[in-house]
Amino acid sequence: MASTSVTTFSIYSESQSKFRNFLGHPLIPNRNKPTSISVPPAMVRATLFSTFTSSQTPCTPCSNFSPGRALFKFVSEKVAFFLIGSFLVSGAFSRRAAFAEASPSVSSDVVLEEKMKPEEEKNEEDESDQEEEMWEKVLEKDPKSVEALKVVLYGKIKRGKSKEALKFVEDLIAAEPKEVEWRLLLALCYETVGQLSKAKRLFREILKRRPLLLRALHGLAMAMHKNHEGPAIFEMLNKAQELASRENRVTEERNIRILIAQMHAVQGNLEEGIKKLQELIDQNPRDFRPYICQGIIYSLMGKTEEAAQQFETYQSLVPEEFPQRGFLDDVAIAAKKTSFEKFNREFRNQFSYRK
Repeated sequence: MASTSVTTFSIYSESQSKFRNFLGHPLIPNRNKPTSISVPPAMVRATLFSTFTSSQTPCTPCSNFSPGRALFKFVSEKVAFFLIGSFLVSGAFSRRAAFAEASPSVSSDVVLEEKMKPEEEKNEEDESDQEEEMWEKVLEKDPKSVEALKVVLYGKIKRGKSKEALKFVEDLIAAEPKEVEWRLLLALCYETVGQLSKAKRLFREILKRRPLLLRALHGLAMAMHKNHEGPAIFEMLNKAQELASRENRVTEERNIRILIAQMHAVQGNLEEGIKKLQELIDQNPRDFRPYICQGIIYSLMGKTEEAAQQFETYQSLVPEEFPQRGFLDDVAIAAKKTSFEKFNREFRNQFSYRK
């Protein structure tokens, strides 16, 4: 069996001049989103952090549904929600927010969205469901089939069944023990279901081998945030920044600084987040990332004029060919269209963790 190759393309990356599709997979399609944007509470996650991750696997000739492509789409869009850092997500994305906590009843937002969804997308999801059932039968005969495990895992997570997904991630780790992607995904599953100690342990194990891996740094920071470890978060991130500086890892150091700024915002220190981002802008005014982050934070603060200015600067700098531009544009539109009161309410609901 071919080994799984892993790559990351992130809003944190400064490689803005070349946007090749390293994976051979189609990039996330930029569908036209409805102009009316809703913010379902269960779907609001940190979106200032956008890392896109994929595992490439061979396509299966007998099926139009590629498990590798499905998992690629899931991980890309889930991690985008969890990691790009806005404090809202438009209703147009919510059905594809793979790790969003499942709500016990169907909300009016979801019902409305179902009516708005293009017919071909519904058909595509129905086809995916049928393919998933087919792969579940494959697993009954061959429990170690990596292709089948990936498809079933995708389906579980897409439906918010993170607890059920744990077993399949563990099986993938057993099948591909050297694949860091599955360990990251397992840690993310644990974080999602509230098993924070296990999540932190896994993230730390990954960081022992790859101390500057941004997804692991962010995952650990969010698990620590949920566990009310505020000061320790920045101690951990500052150590990582110092390591990047000592090793002259310029890109990684800047990426970590962006993460630090965003974690200040998640912790509720919005002014400090703005300050940290401004330092990054002063250092490199051509980097579009701090502008969109500032725009989101200004929106959260109710400073609509400042937010609009930052979004305008972002639009002027982000390259047309940037793979995730469509997603980032949607985040900017949602931030501008959502009321200050609703924006703040959703932020508090999602980031005010109580013991």
